[in-house]
Amino acid sequence: MIKIERGEPPKGNKLDGRREKELQKIRKAVKSGKPYRFETLWSDRKVKKFLHRSQHGKCCYCERKRDEKRESDVEHFRPKAGVEGARNHPGYWWLAYSWENLLIACKTCNQEYKKSKFPLKPGSKRACKENSVLDEEKPILINPLEEDPEMFIDYDTENLQFMGKAVGKCERGRKTVDELTGINDMQVMNKRARKIRHYRMCALSLNNGVGDELRTEAEKCLREYISSCSPFSGFARFYFKKMGCL
Repeated sequence: MIKIERGEPPKGNKLDGRREKELQKIRKAVKSGKPYRFETLWSDRKVKKFLHRSQHGKCCYCERKRDEKRESDVEHFRPKAGVEGARNHPGYWWLAYSWENLLIACKTCNQEYKKSKFPLKPGSKRACKENSVLDEEKPILINPLEEDPEMFIDYDTENLQFMGKAVGKCERGRKTVDELTGINDMQVMNKRARKIRHYRMCALSLNNGVGDELRTEAEKCLREYISSCSPFSGFARFYFKKMGCL
């Protein structure tokens, strides 16, 4: 899990073009106590492609490369329709079409782990209305659009049984990796662990005074492994820092 950097959204997308019209409908329904449904403007091809490319084709949580159409969901960081464990909360409907609330997640993270969960720290005030102050909330889940996940998450590279397991440095880190996302899903963890052999060979080449040609190749591999474009780059950065290569 790494911090996500985004550019400007594409012009002429449905999200920007129809956002206010759809929100007006929902506001009216909420005010009158009537049911409403969301128009899935976030599924617009331009919108999803922009989100997918901004994350280099990776899930915002587990960092696996995922196919844009078949293996990826548009994820609402704050759930748009109801919040698990928050009785009578209507969901953050007013953020349903907000770029700042949209991410790309794999189906494992989104549908099997995150779902409609959005726990807050004890004593934190939850935003329940459109005019609520979001800054008063203290979410447990790490937001990769606003925070650097690497400040909250380490990895186990020693335990042979659970090599590649993400380890939270604090409560937020622990719950993010163990409860709210699929970062430590067994399949994800196994894929991450298989990278260690390649990382180790690279680190040995960098640390053991090999010839110029081999060192140049190792440096090239290192840049690739830690690049935001690569799967599990957060894990790679942790490993190479630990090995003294960064």
